[in-house]
Amino acid sequence: MSNSYASYVRRMRNVEPTKDERRALMMALSNERRAVEAGRSGRAGQPSRAGLVRAAVTRRAVAAVAAVAVVALVAGVVGTMVGAPGASGPAGAVGPVLAAYADGTQLGDGAMLLPANFGSSVSWSQGDDGSYHFDFNVDLSLAERRYRDITYTVDGGDATLKFLQSREGVSAGDTLADYEGVTTFTLSDATIAGTYVLSVDVPQDEIDAITDDPLADSAEVCALAARKLAGTRIRITATDSSGAKTSLCFELNPVDDFAERYARIEKHFQEDGETDGASLFTMRIVE
Repeated sequence: MSNSYASYVRRMRNVEPTKDERRALMMALSNERRAVEAGRSGRAGQPSRAGLVRAAVTRRAVAAVAAVAVVALVAGVVGTMVGAPGASGPAGAVGPVLAAYADGTQLGDGAMLLPANFGSSVSWSQGDDGSYHFDFNVDLSLAERRYRDITYTVDGGDATLKFLQSREGVSAGDTLADYEGVTTFTLSDATIAGTYVLSVDVPQDEIDAITDDPLADSAEVCALAARKLAGTRIRITATDSSGAKTSLCFELNPVDDFAERYARIEKHFQEDGETDGASLFTMRIVE
């Protein structure tokens, strides 16, 4: 399913869904949920876990709908600009500062509460081995344009990176391969737009331990996946306009009440097709 999702992103990343289109996606998801519940009602008397196993094929099909619907949730599939203009970052931060970090809110413990759109667009699917794969769309663009040859490296944690390029961001004659499921990649042109993703896998037994219906309890499921990202360290190494290389390392953590905040985001989106602006992650510079 991850391949089909990547294909979807390639087709749709430059498309901003309308409010009606978002509602249609959520309606499709609701219809699939009702279909699953109807199937379970027809198997009255069977243990719910057995029903879940027997409905595995259906659940994977529903997860495909969720992968589309939840991507539309919050922001849709919108590319971020590498080296997008922005603030130079909080005082004392010297080097390739992430735009999300620079635009965050200072917390008392020295961490920054990241903007609401960071990691709030989540897609997930279940593979043939039963494990779940989660993609969190994140903004790893830099606050300043003066950097080039930017290398992103997961320097701690189990997450992997994706960078899915925007067709509009590549000028005639230029090429840039999509990076998927890697722990490091380099962008040599700070003007190329694309979508950044942090990915993590969760074993099936961990999902089954918290819910018999992942779609109905999607906030808890996404919170479990977000906790897998806790302590993820992303090192940014970049060359500035003078040719000097500098490096910063950022540690990412979900907020303590991730599930509650994500549930509010889902509820607000289903009712109004808009987001409530809840921040889900914090970040601190560790080097």
